[in-house]
Amino acid sequence: MRRDEILALKEQRATLHKSMVDKFATAEGEGREFSAEESQEYDAMESEFRSLTDRWQRAEELYEREQEVTKSLNTPIDFRIEDGDDVPLTLGEYRAKTRGMPAWDSPEYRAAYWHYLTVGNLAELDIEEQRVLSKATAGAGANLVPTEFRNQIINILRFMGPINQLAETMTTDSGDAIQIPAVSSHGVATWTAENAPYTASDEVFGQITVNAFKAGRTVIVSEELLADSAFGLDAYLARELGESIGVLEETAYAVGDGSGKPLGIAAATSGVTVSQAAVGNVTGFSYSALVNFIFALPYQYRRNAQWIFSDSAVKSLFLMLDSQNRPLWVVNTAAGEPDSFLGYPIYTSPDLAAPAASAKSGIFGDIRRGYLIRRVNGFSLQRQVELYSNNGQVGFRGYERVDGRIQLADAMRVLQNSAT
Repeated sequence: MRRDEILALKEQRATLHKSMVDKFATAEGEGREFSAEESQEYDAMESEFRSLTDRWQRAEELYEREQEVTKSLNTPIDFRIEDGDDVPLTLGEYRAKTRGMPAWDSPEYRAAYWHYLTVGNLAELDIEEQRVLSKATAGAGANLVPTEFRNQIINILRFMGPINQLAETMTTDSGDAIQIPAVSSHGVATWTAENAPYTASDEVFGQITVNAFKAGRTVIVSEELLADSAFGLDAYLARELGESIGVLEETAYAVGDGSGKPLGIAAATSGVTVSQAAVGNVTGFSYSALVNFIFALPYQYRRNAQWIFSDSAVKSLFLMLDSQNRPLWVVNTAAGEPDSFLGYPIYTSPDLAAPAASAKSGIFGDIRRGYLIRRVNGFSLQRQVELYSNNGQVGFRGYERVDGRIQLADAMRVLQNSAT
């Protein structure tokens, strides 16, 4: 069964329905009942309409089953590797090959989704569009957004703070709490003589529990904007939702207490070692204090380390000069690349404390090795029509579920100002 055959049945059904409506309207307009001949014709049309309806529904069910069967046949149980084969390089690529296209990325879903966002009244959605949307509908009536739109939102989220873009990100299909192994200490290798036994030296593993906390916001749009075809609703929603949720998440990744939200790197209970500067570094950090911070981090994590400072702390570093009055801050002219300080990339976080007595105003370390962000696959968006209808507005409630946890505390240091 082909899609054009199903469409032809639907068009026949629609044409027949219009003829029935016209015949009924003619008799009603003349204020009379059907004649015997008209009644016979109408009954025949009604019988044909029921028949077309049954044929269309069976054809559509058959088509959906055919798609499912084809997908299952085309999904390989294993890969037979030969020269020239497109072999997946990562586990992510392998999963993408074997799982197929997500329901929310199919052409039918994307077309129905954009209609769902921009239609004036949800009653204007036809039954096929509602069925397509239901295939990937999340809880509480929210719809998962297509991947392209989700990536647009995620990019804005990451732009709102350094930890969001630097940390390792794990994406899961569901929001169940999961246990992630974390290394407490590493084993060591030893020189081994010929025919001599190997010396056992195990990794010491712990576990961290990664949850899925909901971060969301409602954006309100006027009915006039919604009806304006020149209005880029997708870009507007991505920017508004992405910026506000990104700011919320970034604060949690930096200083969140882990209760109903991610656990931040600089939180008191994070387990990351605090390196406190020597006396005299209350309102800023001296050159010697910064060098000490670098060497407080184990050398294996320094190569990929980054600085993250509060906004006011960054300002003092930007003005710091060497003995030849040359700035220690190096401006990177490459687009999108961070500046560097003392040879390491430097970022600004508005969520870290301003320099003050015993304030945690900076972070230094390999953020990707040290911090894990978990996202549940799929950003959800729901129209709220009735809630704002009295004001001639439509609400869009967007949310995603995330968590952030320390996965290797030794890869980072929290930088603290001196007490005096």
